[in-house]
Amino acid sequence: MADGDLVESLERTMKEAPSTHCIEIKEMEAGDQVESLTSRMKEAHCNQWRQEPCSIFRVPFKLRWSHIDAYDQNLIYRGPYDPFYVSIGPYHRGKPQLRPMEEFKLRALQHLLSRNPTITLARCLEEMKGLELRARSCYSEAINMLSEEFVEMMLLDGCFTVFILTCELDDLVWMPGEGLHGIEHSVDGGGIAPTVALKENVMYDLLLLENQIPYFVLKALFNLLITGLSNENISLEQLAIECLSDIYPARTNPSVSGDQVQHLLHLLYLSIIPVIEPQKSDAPSKKLLLCDLLSIFIRKQKFPSSSGGPNNSNFSWIPSMTEMKEAGVRFKVKNSTSLLDVTFCNGVIEIPTLVLDDTTKSMLHNLVAYEQCYRYTKDHVTCYTVFMDCLVNTPADVSILQDEKIMKNDLGSENEAAQFINQLGIEVRYDWNESYLFNLFNEVNRFCGSRRNKWRAKLVHDYFSNPWAIISLGAAVVLLILTFLQTFFAMYTYFHPSS
Repeated sequence: MADGDLVESLERTMKEAPSTHCIEIKEMEAGDQVESLTSRMKEAHCNQWRQEPCSIFRVPFKLRWSHIDAYDQNLIYRGPYDPFYVSIGPYHRGKPQLRPMEEFKLRALQHLLSRNPTITLARCLEEMKGLELRARSCYSEAINMLSEEFVEMMLLDGCFTVFILTCELDDLVWMPGEGLHGIEHSVDGGGIAPTVALKENVMYDLLLLENQIPYFVLKALFNLLITGLSNENISLEQLAIECLSDIYPARTNPSVSGDQVQHLLHLLYLSIIPVIEPQKSDAPSKKLLLCDLLSIFIRKQKFPSSSGGPNNSNFSWIPSMTEMKEAGVRFKVKNSTSLLDVTFCNGVIEIPTLVLDDTTKSMLHNLVAYEQCYRYTKDHVTCYTVFMDCLVNTPADVSILQDEKIMKNDLGSENEAAQFINQLGIEVRYDWNESYLFNLFNEVNRFCGSRRNKWRAKLVHDYFSNPWAIISLGAAVVLLILTFLQTFFAMYTYFHPSS
């Protein structure tokens, strides 16, 4: 078609087209709209099922996908928030790779019932039924499960967890020669390896944020099935603390009260938080929600100045291990029951030993996720990970931490340890002005910022940072001394000529 014909065709089409484009909009009467919205609000109010603040969360998307570890051969996600052996609660229920452990849940229930013949299965189900609404309230989202299915899940998962926590008591008091270590299983393509103790494998899964059951469910089953059978007057909290101490040696506080425990991960959290409280206000209203549009996200880069960080203009991040040692800061291992108990006094930073392995990685990831999701807690673990991130900029900093016995690196290379520490704070938010380490950061910066320590750091960095620099400085000093002696003797000979 010629250009003229094309233009003529377009002009004809435009003339034939209607001058306006009408859309029919069906309007609702104002009264009907008010009535409809009012009805929906009433329905939403009637559907409220939460009896208390939730404490068991799904890990937020940004936090989860910033810590991808690997995929197995079936392209199943394997990360620090996902169970490898057993599902507890509704979030991971029914996953194919976790189904082999369902048999053990039934065996655990049968075992506990057989040790207490006065308690029937119907009695246990009735107990769980009475806790159903309260248990549903503990999860961050509505659980789409029938009542019977949810109650059965609580009973099986709760009895399995109680069985794991009481297995040592079981061996010593009820079943000499038998118990947990006789239960083994093998699954092709992953799962539990033969001759591996079940407790050692699943205990890690019981400390994942998404893999929790309310603690009051465990407490009810413990009181129903365990209390009174043992010759020892021991509480569930004590048994759980002992199990935790097997995984995290010398890092637990046995004074935790069961009334304040939400779930097993929360029990671990309560056992390691520092005794020293921040001097700032801890009003819950100041705690930011994760979904808040004004949430402060940090660590996308190494301490970005434009996002995250403290509001105090006089605040600054502390230097790395290498820089602080150059400034004269000394480091010392602290013998403490809390991993987070870090102190600074008279130029000495005391830090409890951190054993860096896969267990610690899982623990820190899930505790940080718990703090990010639960609005009524402080950011102790998050601030501790930021503190460690400040210390470690390079693998050389990891080497110094190991030399000072502050870190035991079981991850492999120093570079791998440094990468893990630097990635811990990705996509997290916190209020540093409320941190228990706020004063420590200020004191360390004042110490390193003094004129004497600044000059010392510059001298160490420029002239004592490597052997060649030391040799060069030594050679320069020797040359200066020889030059001075040569000049001195030349002048002495000139003014005192020999006779």
